[in-house]
Amino acid sequence: MHQRAVVAPVWLFVILLCAGSASAQSAWSDKARINIDVGVQPSSSTFTGTNNNPVYNETATLTTNYTVPNGQFFDGGVILRVSGGFGVGVAASGFIRHDQAFISGAIPHPLLLNHPRPISGTSSSLEHDEIVGYIDAAYVLTVSRLDLAVSAGPAFFTVNQDLVSNVTFTDVPPYNSVGFTGSAVTRAGATALGFNAGIDVGIKLSKYVGIGGILRYSKASVTFPLENSTAGVHTDVGGAQAGGGLRLYF
Repeated sequence: MHQRAVVAPVWLFVILLCAGSASAQSAWSDKARINIDVGVQPSSSTFTGTNNNPVYNETATLTTNYTVPNGQFFDGGVILRVSGGFGVGVAASGFIRHDQAFISGAIPHPLLLNHPRPISGTSSSLEHDEIVGYIDAAYVLTVSRLDLAVSAGPAFFTVNQDLVSNVTFTDVPPYNSVGFTGSAVTRAGATALGFNAGIDVGIKLSKYVGIGGILRYSKASVTFPLENSTAGVHTDVGGAQAGGGLRLYF
């Protein structure tokens, strides 16, 4: 899986710098801190899957190259204060993307043994979705109306992916070539335990309401089952996220 480098928003680094350099800090006095965010998962990923389907009493080998493009995510969470600036956080995020996949392979000859013929084509739009739950240890710093929450912990991934299980093709005499006409798609799911770490900055507009921004990185590895594939389809999931939204304080 390939991930592009992520550059955080300049305004967020400015806020963090101000928080780090401030000499006067006050104790975190809120009982709970809630964030509701929308943002972008700017990294994209690619992975491949290979399956071997029986055709004409031989085996057709098909390799599919999948792409999960960058896109929008939604996130919400709460940090409950335990003691001083320490707290426990729970959160969840969702990410859904669609893209086509390139398929290539070889189809056996209907009359001659060991005479495979190349085939290639593009699938229909395939869906990839990730729902991630987080349980974190957190520490919150406050400076005037500014608060900074640093958190880390396990991430629980539930991932679903449309996979190409077979192709349809035309095959007419003299059988020198085969024509791609479409693909068969199956829905596969996987779960995995990974990790996450994040920084969340809030600015209070009133005692109970504010705005803020979040940076988070999470990662896990999953393997999707695929018919006629001994290894399945393996990929890393998660990545960097940057977003902003509403903050509520109680």
